[in-house]
Amino acid sequence: MKLSDSFQRLDSLRARLGSDLPQLEFGATLSDFEKVVVQLEKNEGLIVEREDIKTVGSFLTYKGNALAILYIFNSSNSKLDLEADFPQQSAPRFHFTWCDVLVRMEKRGRFARYVLSRSKSGLFQVEASERDPDQISLHGEHHILDNIRLAPCQNCLDQLIYHDFSLRQPKVDRVEAVKNFSLQTYLDENDGTFNVMKFTPKHTAASQPRGGYTYDFPKISTELRQRCGWECSSCGVNMSQMKKGLHVHHINGVKGDNSWSNLSVLCALCHKNQPHHESMHVASDIERHIISNRT
Repeated sequence: MKLSDSFQRLDSLRARLGSDLPQLEFGATLSDFEKVVVQLEKNEGLIVEREDIKTVGSFLTYKGNALAILYIFNSSNSKLDLEADFPQQSAPRFHFTWCDVLVRMEKRGRFARYVLSRSKSGLFQVEASERDPDQISLHGEHHILDNIRLAPCQNCLDQLIYHDFSLRQPKVDRVEAVKNFSLQTYLDENDGTFNVMKFTPKHTAASQPRGGYTYDFPKISTELRQRCGWECSSCGVNMSQMKKGLHVHHINGVKGDNSWSNLSVLCALCHKNQPHHESMHVASDIERHIISNRT
């Protein structure tokens, strides 16, 4: 399959989706960011330019504003491959970190095959490619399948140390971790951590802390919030039903200092009240949840 054919089909999908983001109303006008999130959470994904895909710490994001994953839309796999028992032997994997696989794909000039998504269902729209003449007569050489369940990339799981995953584990444990992986859980656990990592407090030149977030900060953040029962250590609000609104704050401002004495679990509003954090954005749904659930 020629790369030019891939671009043509991706452009066709872009035209079918429409270049404008959906104008949706839910009692209040959605911000541009919220509209993007709505679009990303659709199963068909969102075609973006390479420069729109930013890394923030260990995470892949859309323009540095929203956690996202990447997957191949126009796959080289048949309908039978894609609809085989999960996890399929032959099917694209989705990515949520800038792993070695993505590095290789970009170097080979094959990055245009990827689509950005936040599909919490783990179901995706994928284009199948048929080689068998009988299947081609039934479906055509290339045809789109909806609600295909894709598996996470094991390199991404390893790089993020997600739920203690390691490529050095026995194969049976790795396969079980892949089967149990939930995009809903991944986003619930890490949206708040990402919001902390993308936020850069304003400092003077003299007070600017050196260094950045460590690669294992997402793991540390999730473990600490779990240990605290998903409750804010300052106001006591329980955020187990709104995990993205519970953050881990570096008390001394040094992002690379993950010692327990330097970490504090705070809801987004308590975090916003910390020095130099006044400009931190708190989404309206998070703010409502915190205020209504404080005792």
